[in-house]
Amino acid sequence: MAEFNLIEEPWIPCIDLEGRNVEHSIRDTLLKAEQLREVCDDSPLVTVAIHRLLTAILYRAFEGPSNKRWKELYRTGSFASDSQILGYLANCYDHFFLFDEARPFMQVAGLDLNEYRDNGEVKKDKSDGLMRLVREAPDKSGRVLFDHRVGTERPQYEPKQIARMLLSAQSFSSTGVASGGKLGDKLIKPTPCQFAPCIEGFVLWFQGESLFHTLMLNLVPRDHVINDKPPWEDDSVVDAAIESWKNPISFTGPVQRFASLSRFIRIIDQQSMFFTNGLKTEADSEDPMKGYSRSDDKKDYQAVRLREDRAAWRDAHALFSVSSPTHKPPACLNHIARLIQEGVFAKTAQPRANVVGLATDQGKALLWRHERLPVPAVLLGNVDLIERLGGLIQHAEQAATELNSRTRRLAKLYLTPDCESPGGRQPERDEVTKMVKALDPRPAYWTWLEKHFFILLENLPHDWDEASENWKTDDQQTATRMWRDNIKREAQLALEESIRSIGTTARAIQAVARVRTDFNDGDTNPSLQTADKTKRKAKGGLKK
Repeated sequence: MAEFNLIEEPWIPCIDLEGRNVEHSIRDTLLKAEQLREVCDDSPLVTVAIHRLLTAILYRAFEGPSNKRWKELYRTGSFASDSQILGYLANCYDHFFLFDEARPFMQVAGLDLNEYRDNGEVKKDKSDGLMRLVREAPDKSGRVLFDHRVGTERPQYEPKQIARMLLSAQSFSSTGVASGGKLGDKLIKPTPCQFAPCIEGFVLWFQGESLFHTLMLNLVPRDHVINDKPPWEDDSVVDAAIESWKNPISFTGPVQRFASLSRFIRIIDQQSMFFTNGLKTEADSEDPMKGYSRSDDKKDYQAVRLREDRAAWRDAHALFSVSSPTHKPPACLNHIARLIQEGVFAKTAQPRANVVGLATDQGKALLWRHERLPVPAVLLGNVDLIERLGGLIQHAEQAATELNSRTRRLAKLYLTPDCESPGGRQPERDEVTKMVKALDPRPAYWTWLEKHFFILLENLPHDWDEASENWKTDDQQTATRMWRDNIKREAQLALEESIRSIGTTARAIQAVARVRTDFNDGDTNPSLQTADKTKRKAKGGLKK
């Protein structure tokens, strides 16, 4: 059943320069990239997986590309007439059939997990519905995230949907114990699965004026690595994956990362499949589309991860730092910084950073985020601007800490009004924690502050004087001053909003009267906070 070839059939969801939704094949997406604004699926996980697939194809087609070749490509402004892309796709054409019996795309032919009787009848059907490929769909236990279907359902999907789901699963599958079965004459034992490459940490890519520019900005020049092959080129990938269950292997380069056979999958029909463990790899910090950080120079880098209660922009310093010993940014940032220094990429450009992350708890998907941050190109090549950005985010974090402290004090005073008096009774810790959680002003504070952060990103470079290569005078640093003022204002508004929820009883009024709601520089500046606490401690402790 060799049908639906991904190179020529339309399946990639795109938005063209006129804002219209269109679908293209791999070939047309690349050859018409300058006519498209972006690849954009309803699921950000699919969007990530498609970007990584297209980038892997370009790495293989250009056998690099080298820095010189990259600049030649960039100047042309289009892939439309590039013989290397056309030649590569022609050579790999037979390996991009979604339902091929011998070499199905990103699948394992011959995979069979069923148990059979001696007469050949199926004793136990271990196939899965294709809905298992979708992280947002309910699982068999009934967990519901975004989709309210029953997890045991087996809806029928179109081939283009299956292709997108398949790629997403290879990038975002979680842990668990995979089914055993057989692959040809080889027995497969049930084995624990590890996270697929994109589960841990944010995935970041920069978006340019067109899809062509987007792909080029994230196609970081490199030396060609002959054995950095995707599954559709590598006949030994399945055997290597089985061996990796005992001895995990290391990726040889970005192509293997971007198109990893992290799960063995075989699509049976448009409703069912076999699904089990795939490639296991050594943990590292080398994914070109991720940012990493560590607490000090001696620690190992860890991927900057999405937390349920934390938007990605709060980690902008870790994601964008290009020279910090404790941060390791995505490779495209250093790439763009070099292009600015060489005059290839304009300092005045404002590419948009797309940041996608999936929050999980013991392998269960909690939520995803797709954030788009406008980033002035000049910011990426200026260490001082990045450091200032990190410092300003710390001001916001300090205000959040102060909000939590005041909320806790308010809860204590409300529950036991004499708790700050000498010998006063202290409230139960659990009761305080419960009330603090109910009143917590920080979610509203961070939500309201986000729009101000985007303004800060766009305008922070104006606080820098390029002529003197130094900061302008304090009164001329408009973006910095506005950000600090917005922190104080939004923190106060968030606290006042929370306070209103405790009512107007005499006890509430007395508690509120003892908690300050306005914010000053000392409440938001981490260094001033530390100095103030040290000073008060030297005088005999904190004042009540």
